[in-house]
Amino acid sequence: MLSDFDLEGKNRLQKAVYYFRHYGASYTVKKALRKFGVPISEESEYMTWCRRNTASKKELKMQKADALSDRFSFVIVTEEKTGAIQSGWKKQTCRKTVFAEVTRETEISDLLKAYEGDYFVFSGKDICALPEYLYEISKAACGQVKQHVSKIRRENKKHPDLLYTDEDNCCGKKRCRPFFKPDASLYMLLSFPYLGRCFVLRRSLLEKISDSGEKIRLCGNDWYDLSLQAFRHAEHIFHIPQVLFSNVVSNDGKYSFVRSSGENGAACIAHFLKSEKIDAKVKKTDVSGFFHVEYALARKPFISIIIPNKDHTEDLKLCLDSLKKSSYTNYEVIIAENNSENPETFAYYEHLMKEDGRIRVVVWEGSFNYSAINNFAAAQAKGELFLFLNNDTEFMESNTLYELAASTLRPGVGACGAMLYYGDKTIQHAGVIIGMGGFAAHALWSLTDRDEKYFPFSVCEREISGVTGACMMVRKSVYEEIGGMGEDFVVALNDVDLCLKIRAAGYKILFNPFAKLYHYESKSRGYEDTMEKQARFQSEIERLQTKWEQEIKEGDPYYNPNLTLHRADYSMDV
Repeated sequence: MLSDFDLEGKNRLQKAVYYFRHYGASYTVKKALRKFGVPISEESEYMTWCRRNTASKKELKMQKADALSDRFSFVIVTEEKTGAIQSGWKKQTCRKTVFAEVTRETEISDLLKAYEGDYFVFSGKDICALPEYLYEISKAACGQVKQHVSKIRRENKKHPDLLYTDEDNCCGKKRCRPFFKPDASLYMLLSFPYLGRCFVLRRSLLEKISDSGEKIRLCGNDWYDLSLQAFRHAEHIFHIPQVLFSNVVSNDGKYSFVRSSGENGAACIAHFLKSEKIDAKVKKTDVSGFFHVEYALARKPFISIIIPNKDHTEDLKLCLDSLKKSSYTNYEVIIAENNSENPETFAYYEHLMKEDGRIRVVVWEGSFNYSAINNFAAAQAKGELFLFLNNDTEFMESNTLYELAASTLRPGVGACGAMLYYGDKTIQHAGVIIGMGGFAAHALWSLTDRDEKYFPFSVCEREISGVTGACMMVRKSVYEEIGGMGEDFVVALNDVDLCLKIRAAGYKILFNPFAKLYHYESKSRGYEDTMEKQARFQSEIERLQTKWEQEIKEGDPYYNPNLTLHRADYSMDV
């Protein structure tokens, strides 16, 4: 069965039939019109989506009559004289609300002494909340919202103490630019204030933050300092995947996606790092509003770089020559030779090992099995970290190895993947999304990394459910704990299976966009150009779907359920 990732090289009729079968007539017509240059407004499509997904008058009336509307008391906290839009809060279907204004002198203890609320809603500049906002918070707070559970989405039976929702922008009556967020992602929050200007803290969490002794700045940073400290102390962070508030923007419509972190975003991140005793530098990136936390390594662990190879010496040479430019030098290279046929290949191996003592060749003598070859090489590796690397890759920058190592060694992290580009600078890999295309697929495949449509997903270090084995760094201890790559996945999807095993064992996986390589794999699936290869690939898809059925069914925690599983561009399924 085709997916959007197989359409390269297909003719217009084949594409049209595919879109019609999967998305229906309306989507197919819009797609065709766009191809012919007829403008189709994404804003109008989103407004249609809003009408389908926003509470109706009848539903709001039912919420008001529900006993849940009086279950909790809320304190709506705003900054003094910020122009916060309070009308939305006054129209809430939950009635037990009071307002509190804070100044630069206000401390959390002042709020706790002055107000008895169960939950504190921090509402920033120019926020318009939908009338059902507090009702949906109440549902989540008392466990009336389904919590997806699988081996990679563990159940948390504690009451949520930090709750946040999706958001959009509004200008007059027009709503646009939705931001459909992932579930709790500390590393994304350390890149920019992704919770937005509106979120909710349980009183007990606010008390815990107050008792920590940390000086929290409430004003001037759109609650960024508070959100980071809340993440630090929260026991149960709950994401409600509904657009429940809007950022009110001016009539010019030129509102950037990026939420301001106020006058001291970098200082807020630095405060968090200091609180956690993390040695790191906070740097601005080339994209306004986003930060790069560069973690220090007290020591540089030994890395084993494992590269399977069969002939293709030109590809291998390009890869190894680019590796020589790395600022990180404490590594070995293990070339896993598997059934090369050209005598020149073995002569090249001899040359490499004479030239650089860090390079050695191990010979796999069995039939081709990508997982078994990597397991064979890993068993002979000396490194604390393994970097599984394709021979058709090229390091783009000297700090890539360092970035991968620094991320992989973060507490609780088991593996890390890099940003991979095709030769034309479009994205080959920006993480793997579980469930996309029916099994798994690369985020942002064939797109560009600096298109604002895909922010923040192309520019943030962040947790993710999987990364490609074309460039994947794994802790040796974790790799051995989970039994390495599954050798029943002979050619494809062994990397996805490995990542899901890492996640099921309780470790995080990170995507680091500051580790950059070219990957010269073809954009089309030319390597599945025979009936035999296609049948084999389909069998491995079915094996993954069977083994990880619950994980695919429950959805990727780092991919919002409002987004399509048919395309890689983080767009709605319209």
